[in-house]
Amino acid sequence: MNWSYPAVALAAYLIGAIPFGYLIYYALTKQDVRKLGSGNIGATNVGRLLGFRFFILVFLLDVHKGLLPTIGLPWLFARLGWDAPTDLPVLAAVGAILGHNFPVYLGFKGGKGVATSLGALLALQPVACGAAAVAFFAVFLPSHYVSLSSMTGGVAFAATYFLRTAEPWSREHRAMSLLAIAAVVLLIVRHRKNVGRLLKGTENRIEFGRERREHAPPPSAPSGMVHPAALVGIAAVVLWAAGAAAWWVARTAAAPVEAVAGPWLLREVDRRPTGQQRAERIAFDADGDRLAVLCPRYNRVLTYQVGVDGKLAPLAAIGVEGRPVAIAVVGDDVAVLQRPVNDAKHLGPGWLDAFTLEGGKTGARVEAGYYPDDLVATPDGSHLAVLSSGRAEGDPDKPAPALSVYAARDVLAGPAAGPVGRVEFDDGDDVERLFLSRRGGGALATLARSKRAVALDLTDPTAPKIAGRMDLARADAPYVSTSDDGDWLLVPVGGEAVAVASPPDGSEGEAARYLVTAPEGESGLRLLQVEPPALLGRFPILGPLNLGGAEPAALAYSPARRLIAVATRPGTVHVVRLESRLGSGE
Repeated sequence: MNWSYPAVALAAYLIGAIPFGYLIYYALTKQDVRKLGSGNIGATNVGRLLGFRFFILVFLLDVHKGLLPTIGLPWLFARLGWDAPTDLPVLAAVGAILGHNFPVYLGFKGGKGVATSLGALLALQPVACGAAAVAFFAVFLPSHYVSLSSMTGGVAFAATYFLRTAEPWSREHRAMSLLAIAAVVLLIVRHRKNVGRLLKGTENRIEFGRERREHAPPPSAPSGMVHPAALVGIAAVVLWAAGAAAWWVARTAAAPVEAVAGPWLLREVDRRPTGQQRAERIAFDADGDRLAVLCPRYNRVLTYQVGVDGKLAPLAAIGVEGRPVAIAVVGDDVAVLQRPVNDAKHLGPGWLDAFTLEGGKTGARVEAGYYPDDLVATPDGSHLAVLSSGRAEGDPDKPAPALSVYAARDVLAGPAAGPVGRVEFDDGDDVERLFLSRRGGGALATLARSKRAVALDLTDPTAPKIAGRMDLARADAPYVSTSDDGDWLLVPVGGEAVAVASPPDGSEGEAARYLVTAPEGESGLRLLQVEPPALLGRFPILGPLNLGGAEPAALAYSPARRLIAVATRPGTVHVVRLESRLGSGE
């Protein structure tokens, strides 16, 4: 079990449950705010009773008890070295909202969650929150109905979120999508009595300060007024807190991201947003001087020059006609495997296009089978291997699923030619990913929706053969499989991984000594020792300003530069340098 989930949920709940409105009203009047006005502990009721200044105070405090746990708890867990999955901030937001609505300190009877939900969602979706704020004031200013304005703002938030999210029910967005719906439903349910009064025309309009006289405490009790000096003090505290928060954010953003893992120091040397919303495949050239990133959301492949310091400089944004599913870098070129877009993917085959890393078109389009899934280049760059699912995707009229091998020169320079080698799988083998061995003599094709894989013999690329089948369910992490001739293959289990072949002392050798893995659902990397198996350390993949995290979608490793490139699902590329701590070989 990942203990980060219950720990963050409980901590966020206890913070969100702090009843600031109740505490402030009781401190000033020695009365229970739940017995006055609307009986609510939120900013609106306190503002009606004590005035606008206290509405602002309680509102800001309630916003921050949603905002701070959502940002701070996942960051804290990551800094402490705990697992920090990418959906951890969503869970923190849920905990804070439930804490405000059902606080343990007040017998689980709390507020309606407007301000706390705003703070939590502001940390997750600031643009959608901006739309919610516009909708709120568009209704509130002419009507003065807080309840109606709050529900309108909630609906506007959800609508904006779903309009801006291309794949709201994909794995990386599913938790946020559920929260967006649940937050609106909870908001409306908590306002159900207000809805009834709105329908009857008896709902109270907000007029700060007027209702206060009706419910004012007796003369012997404090009046609820605050001395100007106290207001100055409160303002000073708020400004100090805001300044401290800004300083903390700036300090956090400037802090180097690094981690010690056995004989290695992992240090982030660059972080560059692609601006494409998603990044799914990534590949270095042979020298580690250039990098290609596949961005399927807008059918593009981005290429970068990798500087001597590891920083990325944009080279080209290559637009392709189809939906790109995989890339392979060979020499100065990048081959792009594509499927037809939309419903056309069921009618025609996929294809390969080739471009220079500077963005120029090269070669000729090569047909690559129906429902192509993956593309790899052999280590010597002489051949390209393509997996296609064919009839395994449900259309019996399509060809069988297959591995097709192409001469790289035919794809990269033309003229267009068919495969030089081909092997077919069973009809039910819905092939998904292809992994080549170190020398290219063997390969492993994983099957979708199963924990099985097909082993392939590629000793002769023109005559590929099925060598057997294996069950991946017995392993819970990527590992290295070694053959009798010394060749080895990375077996993928439960996430992306790359092998680090060179020992940290700089000596030469082909054996895989270490693995860098990105487990599914985690916003970070793990560095593992191959023999004997051991976890050496974790490296966090952080979000903007080093707050929150981002789930890796693809990894690439350059042995020549000892650089790891990480493409994240939100569409950012991180470059991490492996530095030896043994003091040699660098």
